[in-house]
Amino acid sequence: MYKGNIMSVLAGNKDMAKTIAEKLGKLHEDGKIRIFYRRNGDYIRSILSSTEYPEKILDIAEIATLSSKIFIHVGDSLSWIDGELALLSTASGLPTFIVTNRGETEIRKIFKSTSLETSPIVQEPVDEESVMEDNGVVYIDKAFVVRGVGVVVTGFSMTELKVHDKLVLLPSMKETEIKSIQVLDEDQEGVGPGVRVGLALRNVKEEEVKDSYLMVKPGVKAQKEFTGKAIMFPWTQVSEGQFHFVSYGVSVTGSLQKNGEEYKVTLNQPIPKPKRIVILNVNTKQGKPRVAGYFLP
Repeated sequence: MYKGNIMSVLAGNKDMAKTIAEKLGKLHEDGKIRIFYRRNGDYIRSILSSTEYPEKILDIAEIATLSSKIFIHVGDSLSWIDGELALLSTASGLPTFIVTNRGETEIRKIFKSTSLETSPIVQEPVDEESVMEDNGVVYIDKAFVVRGVGVVVTGFSMTELKVHDKLVLLPSMKETEIKSIQVLDEDQEGVGPGVRVGLALRNVKEEEVKDSYLMVKPGVKAQKEFTGKAIMFPWTQVSEGQFHFVSYGVSVTGSLQKNGEEYKVTLNQPIPKPKRIVILNVNTKQGKPRVAGYFLP
């Protein structure tokens, strides 16, 4: 059974992001999100990078929250982009590795009070072939119909899957069944977490999956409201209002409101309860931090 890990490369320079990602895997899909693969036995490494950053923040936040660890490139010249990537790393709570030729003392000073202050510094990206955590979720990036097969979705397994497993589509809450599983164009009876998959589905129509962004195992509750702790970065100068909330590789719009000693998040679409949610203010002028903070349900 294939199992694997998902990681992302974040950099203000698109060519540099690609160069670093190519050290971890071979380019397999080239679009607004580049996907690189490397297989070693039954372990598959997937590496993601964005071709739309820094112009757009959503894609890079989505690939970060889909990953189990991230690599951030810090180059010879610094700008607001480096600060924004440091904030994204901090908000994600993910293990972060700094890819740079700069000295450690300088890095620690520049990124004081962010996660990069203590993140390991490497000149080349490394992967220990650890398998990502099983959280009962499947990420969907495409849904379409294949003649003779039926409805197919592609995405990433963030849980163990087997043929005939039941899954619930979000946001429709429609239950479906896995008819077949493909990994790297090969049929599989099952797959572990952290692998790019193609799933043929039963008991569902194309129109019922076209807006789907996640599938969850029965028993994994998806909801639109969460209460918890919000950590807002001081320079955002906002603590309540409308934001984009990002987790599991998905961004959902909603509101953040103070609720006594806690905060309440109300989303426009349901998601499973995550460990944390990245909060973005995409309407901030470029050059100002678009990462507003994070939320702990």
